[in-house]
Parts: sequence; structure tokens; C-alpha cells
Amino acid sequence: MNSQTPTPIVGPIFNQDNTDFFFSRTPDQMSVQEIHAYIDRLADAGIGTFVSCCSAMKANYASEVWECEWSGYDPAGPDDQPVLQYLPKESIRPTRNRLDAVKRLADQGIDFHHEALARCRQRGVGAWLSIRMNDVHACMDEDNPLLSRFFVQHRAARKLRAMHRDRYWMDRALDWEQPDVQEHYFKLVREVLNRYDLDGLELDWMRFVVHFRPGRELEGGKVITAWMQQVKAECAKAEQRWGHPIKLGARVPTRPETARRLGLDGVAWAKEGLIDLLVVTPFWATTDFDVPVAEWKRLLEGTAVHFAVSTEVRYQPAPEGPAQMISPELLAGLGATIFHGGADSVYLFNIFPAGHGLDKLWGPQNFNAIIGSLRSLKTVAARERVHAVTYHDVRAPGEPLGNALPATDRKWDQPSPGGFGFRVQTGPKPERGRACELTIEWAEPVPDAKQVRTYLNARELKIVASEKGVWRYAVPVEAFENEAQVIDIETPGTDTVVRVELRVAADA
Repeated sequence: MNSQTPTPIVGPIFNQDNTDFFFSRTPDQMSVQEIHAYIDRLADAGIGTFVSCCSAMKANYASEVWECEWSGYDPAGPDDQPVLQYLPKESIRPTRNRLDAVKRLADQGIDFHHEALARCRQRGVGAWLSIRMNDVHACMDEDNPLLSRFFVQHRAARKLRAMHRDRYWMDRALDWEQPDVQEHYFKLVREVLNRYDLDGLELDWMRFVVHFRPGRELEGGKVITAWMQQVKAECAKAEQRWGHPIKLGARVPTRPETARRLGLDGVAWAKEGLIDLLVVTPFWATTDFDVPVAEWKRLLEGTAVHFAVSTEVRYQPAPEGPAQMISPELLAGLGATIFHGGADSVYLFNIFPAGHGLDKLWGPQNFNAIIGSLRSLKTVAARERVHAVTYHDVRAPGEPLGNALPATDRKWDQPSPGGFGFRVQTGPKPERGRACELTIEWAEPVPDAKQVRTYLNARELKIVASEKGVWRYAVPVEAFENEAQVIDIETPGTDTVVRVELRVAADA
């Protein structure tokens, strides 16, 4: 038993998914030294809490209760062996690299999570593990290294979430009202708490967010809450084993009512004392730039829960529209609004140093600079930042779409509060002397600029540059308000906006 001082939750919080370390390295690089160097890389960048994901459908360590990542895979076998035969040709080599790497580490008797958590302790970084509660990557494939036997058996028995439809991957999520599903995950929770000396365990309900048959979400939420009570009791047993507190966290959707309607009532869990960390997050399609942080804080008032808002790696203004990897400026803009709204930390999901090409896209120095700035409102708000309009990429069954873009003024009567406009969360009002710019991008056909009037907080703006439907306006800093800016646009017809961004220059 090791008695130690409880480690506080400190941001930024970094989620390392179950595959990235292995995808971005070769089998020959698998060593204790490489794991420690990885944690050092994050600690040097300013990460305050490290959350290591240990599972999708399979465990990425040598589990005794779940299949391992490399189960069913023969390293010496051909590319058309059963577990690989359905993969696209271009995916075979990187998949084999990942499987060879994770297996090589285990064959050496090295446990990634044990070494990562121990190194976190040495570096003063919070040491957490995360379990994905219903991951369905590759669920539409006949076979795939990501698929567990447990899932395949449920699929064959047609016991999945929405087999009456079975049209797309969300339909094939496991049904959490099934007792064997609950027991399957509880076995992994119990093993993780007994196997690893950790500061906290995160239950990632956002992988993949839907857990019940359509219409059963509210009743299903009671099932999850009862199950989490058991997990909390298991954490208490582990605290006795390890001699220090073990916190429990959860990831849920960015809107409180959507979360509740999906059976993921983070507010109720917080008030019941079941969780110590609540992370609200988009699913994957886009970072959400309109998280109701102030509403969450009001709902969580009186609890001791650490409240964090998560990023994503993608920036996509409109559903099915153009997307790109998030930039340091967009991440800074999001961080400023998160802190200004009252959140305790920024949580980084899919923001890996090497994965998704961020090292190349941002540059290593930029990666460290932006991550380090995400410790406080003061440091992140001083950076060059971009505030954007995106959409809520998670909704409960039957909820209306949550996208502001693409936007067209249909000239409808009384579209309260009227007209054609956007509300852009921007956090603190910029200081005098900082240049500010509004970008509006139009769909074809682009309207005649002479017939369009654009206002920010009722102050008319003038175009300073335009090219191929992208108009830029200089915005006087004194026009800004705290928290959010309202942009009104008047057009002669039913013209359509597809992108809206407010850029604030770095503080000189």
C-alpha cells in the first residue's frame, strides 16, 4: 500500500486514446524509455493531468478479463488473415504496425499504463485512466482487429441498440439495458482499479454516446446511474488498497438537456456525489464553440465537481461541410471562452503531438506554446485567437438539428429575435490596441456587397477586403462586449453564409 497526498485535478487535461502511441511509433521503439519520453513531452508542454485510455472494444494491455488489442492477430501471418481480410488495402500496413507495436510492448512484460502513470507521478502530472463505455469503431465491418468477440456475439444475436433499423454505426452500439453488457464493463473497471495505482478513473460515455434503444434513454439513464454507484463503491475499495483517494470522472455531451435525454445526466451524478470530474464534449465532427458553460456552472453550483470543457481536433462550421484540423488560434479562442464562462479546465481530446499531423501543422514550438497557455484565462486570452460558429454534433433522438450554418435569411415574419444573425462566444473583451477582424464567407451566388449591411452589436462594419466570397471587416475593439458578440446581416435576397469567424490579434 502506498500512501500519498491526493493529486488535485489540474488543467489542461490531456486524453491519450488507446491507439495513438502505437500508431505513431514502430514496434522497435517500444520501450520503457519511449513511454517516459512521451510523458515528458506532454509535461514539458504544460499538461496538468494525463488521462490514458486503456480500451475501445478490446483492452490495449494484457488484460485477464477482456480480449487484448492483438487477439486474433498473427504477426507472422499474411495480410489476408481473417482479422485483416476486410480492411482496405491502404489500412493494412498502419494497422499491422499498431498491432505489432502494442503486442511487442506486452511481450516484453511492459505495461504502457503502469509506466505512463508512474512517470506522471514523477513529473507532478495527474495520473488517470479512461474506459470507453461503448466504442463501436469498425462495427459495420464483417471483421476487423477492433471488434471484440463480445460485440460480434451481440451483433449475431441482434441484441444491439437499434437493429430494427441497422442502417449506420450508431445503430450497432451495445444496449446498456442488457445485464451482460453492464457486467462486461464492470469486470474491466474492477480490473483496472485493482491493477493500476491511479489518481482517477474516467468513464467515457461519449464513445459512442448512444447506449439505449430509441425511446429508452430516460429509463436507461437510471440503469447507468445505478451502475455508476457500484463503480463508486469499487473506487472506495481501491482507495483502501492503494492508500489514497481515487476520483471518478465522466464525459457527457455539451448541452445539459441533451445529456439528460441520452441517459447521461452529469448534473444528477454530480449532485449525488458520484463523480469528481465532469467533462462536457462534442462527439467528433467539430469542436463546439457554443458550449453553455455558464448554464453548466449554475446547474453544478453546490457540488465539488471539477468542470472541464473538451476540444476536438476537427473544425467544421456546418454539418457535411468543409472541415480542417483545428488551428492554434481556434484552440486559443475556444480556451478563452471556456475559462471566461467559468470552467475549471480545458480538456484536450484528439490533440496529439504527432497524431493527426499537429506537429507538422502547428510546429513543435507552437504545440508547446498553445498547450502551456491553456492553464489560465490570462495566458490564453493574450494569444492571437479566433472565435467561430460551429454546431452541436450530438443530439438526443428527436431533438432538432443544432447548426447555425449554413444560414439563410428566409425573410420569415417574426423569426424571433428577428433577421439574419449570429451569436459568437468570444470570452473577455479585447484590450484596446488589439486589432480585430470579422470574416464572413458566402455560398454561391455571392451577393452584391453594395446591397449587404453587416453589424456587430448594432455597429455597422465596412468591408476592408474580399476575395471569392470571403469578406473581411475591421472591427473596432470598443465595439466588443464581454462574453459574446451579436452579428446582424441584411441582404436583398435569400443569400447564404457558410462561415463566421472573429479574430483578435495577440496582445502586444
